[in-house]
Amino acid sequence: MKQVTIILLFTFLPIFVMLNCAQSSKRVRPPVTSINLTTKGPFHTGDEISLTIKTKIKQGTFRNTELFFDGKLVLNSDKADFIFNIQTDKLKVGTHFLKAIATTSEGSTGENFSDFLLLSNLIPEKYNYRIINTYPHNIEHFTEGLEIKNGFLYEGTGQEGSSAIYKIDLSTAKIIKEIKLDSNYFGEGITILNGKLYQLTYKSQIGFVRDAETFEMIKTWNYKYEQGWGLTNDGKSLIMSDGSEFIYFIDPESFKEIKKIQVCNNRGVVTNLNELEFINGQIWANLWTTDTLVKIDSETGKIIAEIDLTGLLPSTLLNSRSTIDVLNGIAFDNAKNKIYVTGKLWPKLFEIELVKK
Repeated sequence: MKQVTIILLFTFLPIFVMLNCAQSSKRVRPPVTSINLTTKGPFHTGDEISLTIKTKIKQGTFRNTELFFDGKLVLNSDKADFIFNIQTDKLKVGTHFLKAIATTSEGSTGENFSDFLLLSNLIPEKYNYRIINTYPHNIEHFTEGLEIKNGFLYEGTGQEGSSAIYKIDLSTAKIIKEIKLDSNYFGEGITILNGKLYQLTYKSQIGFVRDAETFEMIKTWNYKYEQGWGLTNDGKSLIMSDGSEFIYFIDPESFKEIKKIQVCNNRGVVTNLNELEFINGQIWANLWTTDTLVKIDSETGKIIAEIDLTGLLPSTLLNSRSTIDVLNGIAFDNAKNKIYVTGKLWPKLFEIELVKK
């Protein structure tokens, strides 16, 4: 018998154990960038403003830094540290925003932000007034909007339950046409453009569009601003205030914001911009609770002039009714180049001309 020897071949496969060393891949540390204003404020239009941008790389190698000014890319630099100068002579006044984004060759990014306030370089001209004519004004009208069109006075009034729009005979204060707002609404500024009468409301964030002749409702629109105050137009755009230092230009069909300006004089921002009127290319505004009107450059937001109307309503009338409220309401008769002003619950409306101090 043959002996058969069976050789069993065992193959030993190496087993590799993947050990978790409790170390996850380390997060790549982004670059750290900074923006420093090396020029000290306050800043006025015409000043040169110098910035120092610096970037520190924690990991990887530096690639570039992008600098944005008011949302637009103004510089793409391959230097980690550099100086950038801003010329302000053609800028609008108000707050301007800066952003720097630093990027490494490995793709990590770091960003930083800064801003600065640019004031007007103009000292506003100072005006008093001269009364040319005096007209009666309805003492029950809480004036929020005022406009002259084709020789008639259009007035929008406020307060819940008594808000309305009126077409009025200027010389007699006789109401020719009126429409009341629902008692839920507090009416605000009005303006007439392309045969349509536009009106704001105070806190409802809704505007009304009516036929300027019949006052019939055409449509409504909603705006994003928390409050509606003054309203005028420049022949193309609606121009709106919301009680802040901003004025908004709005497309009268789509109601999209076209642009906005921030209003400043040479001392700071100017808030409480109320009733508006567009006169000879400039925006005039009541400053709420004051006896002051301001003329505003519609492109830059600079206050060009301040008009002091103190004493416009005689003290005998002012003291005769406890309900008389603040100055509010500017209307301009473009055909006759006449300016009219009044106030909330005032018994008089005044045609005035300016007298330079």
